[in-house]
Amino acid sequence: DMRPEQMVVVDLDGTIVEGDLRPSSDTPTHLALYRAFGGIGGIAHTHSTYATAWAARGEAVPCVLTMMADEFGGPVPVGPFALIGDDSIGRGIVETLTGHRSRAVLMQGHGPFTIGSDARDAVKAAVMTEDVAATVWMALQIGKPDEIPAEQVESLHQLYTGVYGQ
Repeated sequence: DMRPEQMVVVDLDGTIVEGDLRPSSDTPTHLALYRAFGGIGGIAHTHSTYATAWAARGEAVPCVLTMMADEFGGPVPVGPFALIGDDSIGRGIVETLTGHRSRAVLMQGHGPFTIGSDARDAVKAAVMTEDVAATVWMALQIGKPDEIPAEQVESLHQLYTGVYGQ
């Protein structure tokens, strides 16, 4: 039901620049990410079923699929539990993703957050996060899948990001 004229625009300090409504309660999280990671232009946050189930367990999704190596450069990490209302979730995401190639993080007891070059890219990462979370869960129902060795993850990620192209 939301219309473009209802959007609230804030600056990186959280000051309302445009709009008459209150900004989202997720604004402090988004601001922490935009300040920490130059070059991101979009953030997605979902409570998708399988990724949120992994987050509920406080467990990273292990890198057992080439599509994970391609897209995330390894496992989908899990960040710490944090309460909504301030920038605690954002700080936890920044802490978890710093030094990681993953554009996705599962915040413990909460759900997935993804970042991208723009909104579409962040949503793509969110969809991929749910896809791999579901597929790995299904694989675990029939046995323990082998993780892809780090050197092969590196090779796959470099090929996907540097040669394959999107």
